[in-house]
Amino acid sequence: MIAAELYPDSSRRSLRDTMEAVMRSSPDNWQKYYAGSEHEQALLRHFSYSDRIRYYWPEAAASAAVDALLQQLDGVDIPEPLIAQYLGGLLVKVRNQSVAPRGRELLLAAIGHVMQDYIDACQG
Repeated sequence: MIAAELYPDSSRRSLRDTMEAVMRSSPDNWQKYYAGSEHEQALLRHFSYSDRIRYYWPEAAASAAVDALLQQLDGVDIPEPLIAQYLGGLLVKVRNQSVAPRGRELLLAAIGHVMQDYIDACQG
């Protein structure tokens, strides 16, 4: 979404669109877990706590889409308002300069942020 805001005229397919296509082409890992209408299933494919999308990241198309996105954002300082909108949990770290406002750094920090939830749950 950040890339789409920064480059609205880009002809590159979004990561979300790529992942949607990958998941729909091979529904075995999500279909029996996500009930509801087409729209409800689409939301669950991308925003479900059961995280069935995790099975699709190793797919070649997914890896290529991640690489293309990171290449597009390489060397770009992402404006704080976009970070606040899409990665709000990282804004304090960007402001205190412990995370650079760049694509790869934000990606790794976002993963670390989510992983901390799991670490905290295991220790509690």
